[in-house]
Amino acid sequence: MVLANYVKLEPEKEKVMRFVPASWAVVPHTWKDPKTGRLKTGRRLSLDVLEEDYLPVSKGFSTLSEKLAARLEIAHLNGDLYRYRVGIKWTPNDLATEYQVRYF
Repeated sequence: MVLANYVKLEPEKEKVMRFVPASWAVVPHTWKDPKTGRLKTGRRLSLDVLEEDYLPVSKGFSTLSEKLAARLEIAHLNGDLYRYRVGIKWTPNDLATEYQVRYF
């Protein structure tokens, strides 16, 4: 068993979460590019998670994806991000990676 303090998306599998209200944060981030080995800097969206796959947790969720962050920002601004469960399905495809997001 692996204990983790963050939510990890798995390819082609929907992850269902509930986020802590007002936990939205965009923070600076530095990482090593896996393809080039060079250090990169950018921003990352970070949220606190109170439920993962219908179970109570105290974890974090973060993404470097501008595409996913833009979709979640709309729900953050209108409150849906905290009012509903959020299902995120990640379909990796190099630069054409897709995210499906649903609220229920």
